[in-house]
Amino acid sequence: MIAALVGPFWVASGASACGTCSVGDPTLTVIGFEQPKAHRVRTSAALRHRNDSIGETNLDRLTLSEQRMELAGAYSPTDRLSFSLMMPLVHRLITEVNLAEANVWAPGDLDFRVRGVVWRDRKFAPRHLVSLITGLEFPTSTIEYGEDGLPLPLEFQAGTGSWDPIAGSSYTMFMDPWSLYVSSIAIFPTTGIADTRASTSFRQTVLGQYQPWSFLAFQVGVEFRIDGPGYISGIRDPNTGGHITYGTLGIVGLPHEKVMLHVTAALPMVQRLDGTHREGFSFTAGLVYEI
Repeated sequence: MIAALVGPFWVASGASACGTCSVGDPTLTVIGFEQPKAHRVRTSAALRHRNDSIGETNLDRLTLSEQRMELAGAYSPTDRLSFSLMMPLVHRLITEVNLAEANVWAPGDLDFRVRGVVWRDRKFAPRHLVSLITGLEFPTSTIEYGEDGLPLPLEFQAGTGSWDPIAGSSYTMFMDPWSLYVSSIAIFPTTGIADTRASTSFRQTVLGQYQPWSFLAFQVGVEFRIDGPGYISGIRDPNTGGHITYGTLGIVGLPHEKVMLHVTAALPMVQRLDGTHREGFSFTAGLVYEI
């Protein structure tokens, strides 16, 4: 799900007490892609919904409806370094071809990332930032078992149950009232639940924003993902791999100088996923609070 790669959490500036004012720029910024400031702390909560289907109709089709609550925080110890942590709480409703349903309520895999600014055009209120990103997804999800005592397939799990390294880079531009960020992230899953290894994934995000007023901004973007094959006990899963492109639209509101509300919709525009795998519309709504 694209929406798990770089969620657009935007924090707008208001009075002089807010975090963006303290770094000398009024532009809305993304959690994890903001201008770091020593001891800056932000927290967020987001609700996400998506639909997915795998398998042949009337043969082995699984339909997935997923809702996630993602609780996250970001901390900058210096003006060049930021740490972020995200913990998902997952609900999955899986409908099989015979209309049997399975409900999964469980924690997902913890996501930890470090971002370091390696170049900026100036120290105070920079207009351009280039950063490197590294991180790790931890196998914190619980394992769901069937009546035979064996772990269920990955589609029935809230996470992969594997240690997954993350590497990437980002570019951010601030030109009030316009801003832009570009993010490239690769995730390298290891073997997890039931000898299953999820797809290696490369994710590219380009998101632009126009902020006509201090309390309101509009977003438009493109999210592109390339997946490698996944494996079950060393055998390739035929319904994994390929690429997909989403178009995204979002709106951001600032009801308080420390509180931001955001809504984003993502619609698949191009799907070239291997096998019989289709992804649907996704929706995100959330809140960010700057401490």
